[in-house]
Amino acid sequence: MRQAILLFWPSFIIAALATGLFFSIFDPQELTLHGAQLFADKLSAYSVFFLIAWGFGALNTSIVLLLEKSARQINGFQPPRVDPDAYPEDPPQLRP
Repeated sequence: MRQAILLFWPSFIIAALATGLFFSIFDPQELTLHGAQLFADKLSAYSVFFLIAWGFGALNTSIVLLLEKSARQINGFQPPRVDPDAYPEDPPQLRP
């Protein structure tokens, strides 16, 4: 549950900010593709853009969560442990 919250809450905030910023610059009624209007009404444009932005935000957040994990958490790799008693305090000196 914690991982889901860490994934979806920041991506929700990113999507809300991106949607607000995008539609404060562009009017959804003026978005066209080859002369055809993309959306029938403004609400569908807001909804589609918000869901797409939420998906990209979730992808970004999941990559960040993956990169912050250690190698052991990802694939079970752990460096070998060194036993301090197995080695002497002062290594022997080489004599010429």
